[in-house]
Amino acid sequence: ATENRVVMEVSALPVPQRHKACRRVPFIVGCVTASLAVWTSVRPFFKSSTVSPPPLQTLRSLSSSQSGLFALSPSLRPGLTRHSRETSVFSTLTATDSNIHEAQISASPLGQIERVRHAFSTYVAGKPVSMTYDTFEVAAKTETPTLFLATPSFVPSRATFADLAASMSVSAGDADPRVYPILTELPGYGLNDKSIDNLDDYTPQFFRDFLVKFMSHLKEEYKSPVNVVSAGHAGFYVLDVAKENPEYFKNIFLLNPTYRGPLTTVKMKNQENPIIPGLIDALCGGISAAYKLPGPIGEAVHASQCSEGSIRKAMLSHVYEDPLNVTPEAVEINRQFAAQGERWGKCAFLVGRTDPYPKREDAAAAFGSGAPVRTAICVGAKEEDAFRKDLDFLTNSGVEMVVTPGAQRNFVEYPEVVAKKALEFFSGSK
Repeated sequence: ATENRVVMEVSALPVPQRHKACRRVPFIVGCVTASLAVWTSVRPFFKSSTVSPPPLQTLRSLSSSQSGLFALSPSLRPGLTRHSRETSVFSTLTATDSNIHEAQISASPLGQIERVRHAFSTYVAGKPVSMTYDTFEVAAKTETPTLFLATPSFVPSRATFADLAASMSVSAGDADPRVYPILTELPGYGLNDKSIDNLDDYTPQFFRDFLVKFMSHLKEEYKSPVNVVSAGHAGFYVLDVAKENPEYFKNIFLLNPTYRGPLTTVKMKNQENPIIPGLIDALCGGISAAYKLPGPIGEAVHASQCSEGSIRKAMLSHVYEDPLNVTPEAVEINRQFAAQGERWGKCAFLVGRTDPYPKREDAAAAFGSGAPVRTAICVGAKEEDAFRKDLDFLTNSGVEMVVTPGAQRNFVEYPEVVAKKALEFFSGSK
């Protein structure tokens, strides 16, 4: 699913010895999981002469100059109010002729601004890595360069930051400081999905090593430290880099930061159980094995995980606060974020390969003395209690937590509100 709930308190009880019979559980469940995933994915296509992944549904994408990232997102749209059913000009978008990330950036307020695409290449662990990032000529480059770094997740896209970045720059009015927006994703995700072509290369250390080099590049490019706005797992990667290289950063604004995904959370909350951790390991192994199946079969496995129902359920559960904002258009956009592009990064997120800190105590040990540079956390009110409990090692050490309406995508659902909080925080560092 999309963004995932932050982890809850982890039991400190020791892990008891597992019964001998349980030792075979990972193998058995892994085989069953992989078999079921393959059968569920390919069965609908047996009537066809060839096996191919299901076509993506047609997406109605707002294309007028007043449209934004999501159909009912309030940001910067004169004439459209929250919950309005006013019709705008629609165009069709299919997976075969358009890229969902590009389409949503173009449909946002930033789409009216000159965009420059930059390429960055480096080596990580001896392997070449290339990616792109976008800048928008909304202000002089001397006006606080700010990196908007999308989270590595099942629905990753720099486009999710388009409304927020616009609210902090082109539509910020007389706000001081306005920001110079830089939008991108980590390698392996979104428009950078082809940067990594091996599931085994998705590791926290890979992303930390990459970010060290990328942040060094940005500091050299703009001749100054930069602000960073990041979400989800990317937030803890940024903190890790800042801990060793604080000179690259001016301010860090974390949006609903997480340090492990849903399956790892279940596993760690049940460490004392003699069976559940093994079952979770087997499930993750089965998912990975199914995703690695060759050609169209592996693609069909991924397509089976991108159903409209599962995306809608997650959006209603913990991604959005207001059910009226979970429109068919919003669900379809997120479904295509999940469905389009290479599948490896999404699988890596699902099975916990990208978790910055699988164990809560490790995250607390790393940042128990506070954040390495000036940092604030912004969370949606719907998820506030969970974040306060899960991130108390940061807030107890002096990191400010700001609460806005919304849930884990508060910056999409209420971009102007989040933008105001971020600019207020940035202004305090002058």
